[in-house]
Amino acid sequence: MAITKVFSIKKNLKYTVSYASNEIKTSLNNVVQYAVNISKTEQRLFQSSLNCTLDNAYNEMMDSKKRWHKTDDVLGYHFIQSFKPGEVTAEQAHAIGIEFAERCFGDRFQVVIGTHLDRKHYHNHIVINSVSYLDGKKYHISPADYYNKIRYNSDKLCEENNLSVIKEPKGKGLHYAEWKAIKEGKPTIRGQFREELDEIIKASYTMRDFWRILQQRGYIIKRPQGKYKYPSVTAPYGKYPMRFDRLGKGYTLDDIQQRIEAQRNGIVTAAPSELPKKVYKLHGNIKNHKPKKLKGFIALYFHYLYFFKKIRKKQTPQRVSFFMREELTKMERYQKHFKFLNKYSIETTTDLNAHQKKCEDRIEELVQKRTLLYKERNDENCEEIQKQVAEIKTELGTLRSELRMCKAIYEEAQHITEKQRQTQELLQQAEKEVNVNEHKRRSR
Repeated sequence: MAITKVFSIKKNLKYTVSYASNEIKTSLNNVVQYAVNISKTEQRLFQSSLNCTLDNAYNEMMDSKKRWHKTDDVLGYHFIQSFKPGEVTAEQAHAIGIEFAERCFGDRFQVVIGTHLDRKHYHNHIVINSVSYLDGKKYHISPADYYNKIRYNSDKLCEENNLSVIKEPKGKGLHYAEWKAIKEGKPTIRGQFREELDEIIKASYTMRDFWRILQQRGYIIKRPQGKYKYPSVTAPYGKYPMRFDRLGKGYTLDDIQQRIEAQRNGIVTAAPSELPKKVYKLHGNIKNHKPKKLKGFIALYFHYLYFFKKIRKKQTPQRVSFFMREELTKMERYQKHFKFLNKYSIETTTDLNAHQKKCEDRIEELVQKRTLLYKERNDENCEEIQKQVAEIKTELGTLRSELRMCKAIYEEAQHITEKQRQTQELLQQAEKEVNVNEHKRRSR
């Protein structure tokens, strides 16, 4: 089984590979050096190149760009091909990486391939020049290219080498990312929409009722006419229309009509689903949180997650649920942030900056220590040095994860505050409408 990822390499590359030891010349050079980092490949055997020399790959790539006067915009592409732990040998992983690069890019582009052995899962880093050395045309990747060429060739090579291949679910409208989210019990936008449709179908006696209730709940209906070939609806606060025939089995208009008719005839049927549903619970310290006065970031996340719980239990107006449905898909991330804040008792921006500075100082200390260990490594102490380096890498991974979390919390705090303000306005508006309707009812 191989999982492929792709990243474009631009002139002002925002991310850098922190453990690349070579001097950074440009963003493209940084990634090329990372791909063939000797400390990760362990042996020269697992480094290769196509249409350029390995030691001078970056310069030859830049020469091709200058020759065709295309030195700006996207400089190259960085592909990562990861294998299942224990499923391939280093030699096999590297051979697959070379064959993959030859099939996809070998006819026109300069490529560097490095097989990294520093993790349990062997993985290939493949860097290609965006400009063809042969005709000067630039390489552009689209979603269709990714699935029809990149992923297809990677899966084909896995099959040819008797490796497992990820089988995506069949049927329209259920992509792998959504299927995986459902399997793991995570909420999805389409999943919430299907739940809403199930409720509307139960409340409908005919299809006319179905359309009427949809409109009453704020859906914008687009029937097949003119440029709209398929019926679709846009949910309140939704950005894009959703087609019924892409919601999965049981949610086409014919399926919905059959479900309504079966219900009208007294036939009890369960709402269809592609996979067994899992209960998505709020884990962590929210329920068992020690009674104390919450402040700052902790209070912000605590109340936000508590509000999520009310939405999931349908204890808020429907319009609030629609407004917050994209936020619900981020619930797991917000939970991790809350646990992190609670673990280190981070309440204020000062606390957050202090923890971030602590992580940065420790990272710098560990990187220097690792550099010294590499310099001291020889044939006699190699095994012991590698063990110490592995421990440092583990701690570095944790620290960098916490560093990213600090930055994410700082950025998302304003977003969460604004969302809370908007939902509070919706709740007040809904309460006002209830009071007005109640007054009208009593005055009749």
